[in-house]
Amino acid sequence: MNRRFLLLFFLSMAARTATAGVILQGFYWDAPSSWDASWWDRLAGQSYDLAHSGFTAVWLPPVLKGAAGGYSNGYDTFDDYDLGSKDQRSTVATRWGTREQLTRAVAMFRANGMDVYFDNVLAHRSGDDGYGNFRYRSAWGNDQGGRFQKSAWDFAGFNIFGRQVNFGQDYMRAQLIQAGDWLFNALGVQGVRVDMATHVDPDFLRAYLGRGAMNGKFAVSEYWSENTDELQDYVSRRMQGRVSAFDFPLWGLLKDMANSGGYFDLRRLVGAGLAARLPDHAVTFVENHDTDRSYPIWRGKHLAYAYILTTEGYPAIFWKDYYDYGLRPALDALIWVHEKLAHGPLEWRHADEDLLVYERHGARGLLAGLNDNAVAERRQWVQTTFGGFVTLHDYTGHGPDLRTEADGRVEIRVPANSYVAYAPAGLDWPHYVPAYKVSQQFAGAADLDIPPAVRRDFQRAGRVWVEAGTWIDWDLYPGARGEGELDLMVIDPSNHLAQEQRTPLSWASQHGQHEARLTGWYEFKLKVAGSGGGAEDTPDAVPYWLNLSYKAPPRW
Repeated sequence: MNRRFLLLFFLSMAARTATAGVILQGFYWDAPSSWDASWWDRLAGQSYDLAHSGFTAVWLPPVLKGAAGGYSNGYDTFDDYDLGSKDQRSTVATRWGTREQLTRAVAMFRANGMDVYFDNVLAHRSGDDGYGNFRYRSAWGNDQGGRFQKSAWDFAGFNIFGRQVNFGQDYMRAQLIQAGDWLFNALGVQGVRVDMATHVDPDFLRAYLGRGAMNGKFAVSEYWSENTDELQDYVSRRMQGRVSAFDFPLWGLLKDMANSGGYFDLRRLVGAGLAARLPDHAVTFVENHDTDRSYPIWRGKHLAYAYILTTEGYPAIFWKDYYDYGLRPALDALIWVHEKLAHGPLEWRHADEDLLVYERHGARGLLAGLNDNAVAERRQWVQTTFGGFVTLHDYTGHGPDLRTEADGRVEIRVPANSYVAYAPAGLDWPHYVPAYKVSQQFAGAADLDIPPAVRRDFQRAGRVWVEAGTWIDWDLYPGARGEGELDLMVIDPSNHLAQEQRTPLSWASQHGQHEARLTGWYEFKLKVAGSGGGAEDTPDAVPYWLNLSYKAPPRW
């Protein structure tokens, strides 16, 4: 490995850690249901290309079973313990697919170095019996045997999607936190988007995000307010900095700018939005699943994306913009600019009605310009900190190379209805894509979606999608003490027994591992066995927690 490659490699790693990254919103409101094809599988198949295009995180839709079953996109959440794994609401799978397909998608995104966030609906529940009672099926299919049953007094009226959760009630608070811990552990995700945060009590949300598997994870709130003062107060005072927030004030201005056809005063963007006040807590965006169907940007979207991918904040890109609306080539170039160049404090260099020029003072520097004039190129002399006689290249491909004067000034050129992103010429670092293992938990209990281990025969705990040549590690925690053992069996992709292990019920836990020699599904099964051929005091059923750590293949 030569010195130049090593230098480029470490510089690329530094760039990855020096910036917040780029999120893909991995769905839209009317995305195809799992009856057509699994959305989880579709995303998993895109994970490799997304990571190598520079995306560092994906935001998934709601993962829990909705009241409308397979027709639901998840915002009418029904069961806190159904990830597409129980036969209820007329379906097993959610709109997006099964639990198995979901956990495989998470594992493949992690194998491609990406963080995974999911849409977390806390404010309401839907699908009651008409009187406020929620009853769920058990792991055995019993109609009223599921965990976290609810009744009318657990709610405080209604909101637009269902019964409003009563966050002042101890039972609801405790059970939501317990369910959240189960959910984060089951999936192995790195964060959440908090749906309808204006309906979620901030005191509860802080407690929720500080407990169990949620503690320390990334969280961004959908606090829909275009008032920057209100949004800043929510993040800084009410949530004490524990969450980021979507920058709706900035989005409103970008929508007006993009849709105006050149009749927007770009000076309104100077210092605008939460990103200008709390850049480390602002998730910037141009479009999402709600705005796309209700308040869409119908032209000029390229300028809005150029702005959020060159200024401060944590930018999110909408799936349809990337895949359906023809913006992918432009977005790929802007993602590279964001990840390699758009670092450090922002300094405004020029602003008038049609032209905006600003500089980012990172290690390499960036001089960006936006021109929303529909017909005329704009040129403007600006001061920079690049130094004298430096050749600057536009890494979006829209402008010619420039050369700074002795004092660092340069005449920037921005084509009509376009943007530029200048930095010293000769930079060509690829995106650094790490490969991570994923840790996921399979909890077996009668009132969950996976049954406990029993004496009669082996019960499936779950399957995981593993890359050949890697190790699967596990820790098994029996949920009952006494005589007897838990027998664990690992079945490889060729349906052969790969490994067996016995864990005495008197032990707190046992570790195991297996080297995967084939790529594919590895199935884990458990059974209760009596000591010495079967003792009378051996439990008939034993709940358990099986924690698996493994690496999925990065692509199909």
